[in-house]
Amino acid sequence: MTFRTLTVAGICALFCCAVVVNSVAAQEKMTKDQWQAEMTGLTKDQADLTKSLDKLTKDVDSLKIVLAGLGKKVQTVKDETMAMTGANQEHRNVFEDALAAVEASIDQLAKLAPQDLFTRKAEIDSVQAALDVLKKQKLAAVQPYFDRMTTDQKKIDALRASIANVIPAEKVYIVGTWAKDRDCLWNISKKKDIYANPFMWPKIWQGNRDQIKDPDIIHPGQKLKIPTAGELTAAEKKAERQYWRKKAH
Repeated sequence: MTFRTLTVAGICALFCCAVVVNSVAAQEKMTKDQWQAEMTGLTKDQADLTKSLDKLTKDVDSLKIVLAGLGKKVQTVKDETMAMTGANQEHRNVFEDALAAVEASIDQLAKLAPQDLFTRKAEIDSVQAALDVLKKQKLAAVQPYFDRMTTDQKKIDALRASIANVIPAEKVYIVGTWAKDRDCLWNISKKKDIYANPFMWPKIWQGNRDQIKDPDIIHPGQKLKIPTAGELTAAEKKAERQYWRKKAH
């Protein structure tokens, strides 16, 4: 290779290096310009957001003042409504205690399984009756009692709905001795956990005709089916009439 050839090759190499250096320099200068433009945009955005935040803060402060004013008006209306009931603090305490007792009973019943609740449905009626008494008082129209009682009524309705389709389990009573338990259909029917009503004895008789021929005669150890509580059916009333007519002769 001649000296002239080397010289030309060297010049070409130097030229290429110069082009690359100039390109990198141009790229670096373009990148800096872009960065500066982006920073300028971000700075403007930050300033705009700061202004918006300041405005929102002032709006929130204004709304807090309005809300505080409304709160005072609401409290004034509540106080005036309470005064209209004529109830003093003692009356309110009595009402509050009665309502709390109703709510405690509802909560206890709500813990029961539907089948267990079904056997205690008379308690639901008692709770409903207690709530109905409170509803008739003037305090029932005042907050927070009105909302509480509305919620309580919904809970009672839910309790009733939960047992609407429950099929009652057949209850069985094992007859004791007359000497110890004084068991007869009349006394069995009178028991609180049976019917709490001695006049319902024909139900037990008619529900156990397979083993009770004479309602005056039952035997210790007999397992008597206890039909579901309710008014005597037409058939049960007829059987009772026939029984008394027979006794009269």
